[in-house]
Amino acid sequence: MDGPLLGGNMNDVERQGDTVLRNAGPWTPTVHRYLDYLAMAGVDATPRALGVEDGRERLTFVEGEVPLYPLPTWVFKDSVLEEGARLLRELHDASIGFPLDGATWQAPAKVPMEVVCHNDFSPHNLVFRDGKIVGVIDVDMCSPGPRLWDIAYFATRAVPLTAVTPENAPGMSEAQSRVERILRAYGSEATWIDVLRVAIIRLDDLAQMSIEKAEELDKPHLLAEAHEYERDAGFLRELMRRERARR
Repeated sequence: MDGPLLGGNMNDVERQGDTVLRNAGPWTPTVHRYLDYLAMAGVDATPRALGVEDGRERLTFVEGEVPLYPLPTWVFKDSVLEEGARLLRELHDASIGFPLDGATWQAPAKVPMEVVCHNDFSPHNLVFRDGKIVGVIDVDMCSPGPRLWDIAYFATRAVPLTAVTPENAPGMSEAQSRVERILRAYGSEATWIDVLRVAIIRLDDLAQMSIEKAEELDKPHLLAEAHEYERDAGFLRELMRRERARR
């Protein structure tokens, strides 16, 4: 069905047939090169870039269900943690060798620049069919960074690692085991503490970006989201302090 698509926080997204139109920016040519690179590497879970028209990028539409907030209960299944982690590993591995000469990114690059990070890899950007993850969208924030940058953020949303646990989500008593499930499925040697540390930094970074975008895009609701990110970062900071004190 043609028309605006729900869920976009920082972009105006519209479906036209089997394609999607989104606002483009100086980073769009780099992102399109990256999507082409993933396709060459055999990744079929991301949209294909079709070009830019009057300041709007056109992408293929990935058919399926994209969960909106409040996230439904089935998003918190163990299988989503594992499938999401495996897809993230596929994206990261496929990005190796992507040429960075002349690249422009919407989000700053981070060190170590191991792979191209999605930078918003979370259930609200995953496409599901019959309960299975079949795609990932909203790639426009991608930029080089460490693998753990994406892993930790995925954990904050899918475990979840938040100060206030949704009623339909597993509680913090299960958080460490769920984070470790993600790490095993991804094939990462990172630890629970590693994820907490990077998640805190990632949430603080996201809070600052939301504050800046609220003014730039005249979207004041982003200020409320920034407050939630800061709250969650503070909660995880205290949790990490307690975890370290136990060791």
